[in-house]
Amino acid sequence: MLAVSLLPAPTLLDHAFEQWKATPEMRIEDAYKWLFHATLGGEHAVTNTDGPRRWMDREWVTLRASQKDEAEITNLTPDGSVIRVNLRPYKDSGGDKEMLLWAFVFSAERFNANKSDFIEAWNELGSALRHKPIGYLTISEWYRLDRETIPLHYPAIHHSPEYEKKYKPAYRVVLRDLWTD
Repeated sequence: MLAVSLLPAPTLLDHAFEQWKATPEMRIEDAYKWLFHATLGGEHAVTNTDGPRRWMDREWVTLRASQKDEAEITNLTPDGSVIRVNLRPYKDSGGDKEMLLWAFVFSAERFNANKSDFIEAWNELGSALRHKPIGYLTISEWYRLDRETIPLHYPAIHHSPEYEKKYKPAYRVVLRDLWTD
């Protein structure tokens, strides 16, 4: 007999809130970047294959050992269709740099990005923060970043300095169906 759940599937924001508990230094820029990647993938970083290859080569040689409890794969979406492959644990486990580069570039090319999906998720975050802050994520910070990014049509942005310092993010956004563990 097939079991059927009567509970609604988690939304992108529900999933993100759960994942963000593991990163207490997260700031509004980092939440924005998460939602950006979950809805738009990594295509903003790929204009040709030379740039991503140089970027990967430079980053790969500077990687230190994995941080404590750093997962190799992070699901950016509730269904796991968009993932973040964290470079340090991937390299530590003997991961193939060329395979990851291929998966990243091909994911960027295949990603069906729609900016309105990001804007909807971003506005849902703003609505949630109007009711209650989440760690360092506050409605005043959401408004600040929204005012900065609206005129630029919500571009890709960098992680916050606090997040960079604490977590030293090094990853590539990949479509799960192009990834083999």
